[in-house]
Amino acid sequence: MRTKSTLEKAVKFVYNCKFIFSFKKNIFQKNIFFVLFFLTTTFSFAQSENVDSYLTNLENSGQDSKLSDLKHLLYDLQSAVYVSSGDINVYGDQPTALFTDISSVNSLNSSIATKSDIEIVSIKIEKTTDLNQSIDLNSFSAFEKLKYIFIISGIGTNPSVINNLIKNDTSKYVLLYKISIGG
Repeated sequence: MRTKSTLEKAVKFVYNCKFIFSFKKNIFQKNIFFVLFFLTTTFSFAQSENVDSYLTNLENSGQDSKLSDLKHLLYDLQSAVYVSSGDINVYGDQPTALFTDISSVNSLNSSIATKSDIEIVSIKIEKTTDLNQSIDLNSFSAFEKLKYIFIISGIGTNPSVINNLIKNDTSKYVLLYKISIGG
């Protein structure tokens, strides 16, 4: 039994594309091809990863420096900004962390003055109605050092619901989540 090489598959694909576009009667197939091509190239879906799995992957791949930096941002005490329902509190000089609720996310770019050193943003989801909101990643465009966006859900949900909250994903940030009911 002979398997097709990648080159043979590519040649067959190109031949099939030429066939679709060679006849006028294939107008329906042309339209479907363009629609599918458009959908696959324009819409990218955000893909967040469970924080524990991400830490394990970093550890298993030997990325000790990145692992250490992320653990420091997640678990160690540091200067931080807290934003909740419009109230802003800054603790320490040059904060590296931002803690907020999902309803405050879209106003962060304009409401926080000390954003140049922030490396991680933790977004809390506390109510079922929070799942009707969105997290526009353009809200973080002025956060020069931002690497991680950590979504913490205190209610029962699943990763696909969390992924659907995210808008304008540019793959600039590592998107992490944790579903932590009651804790």
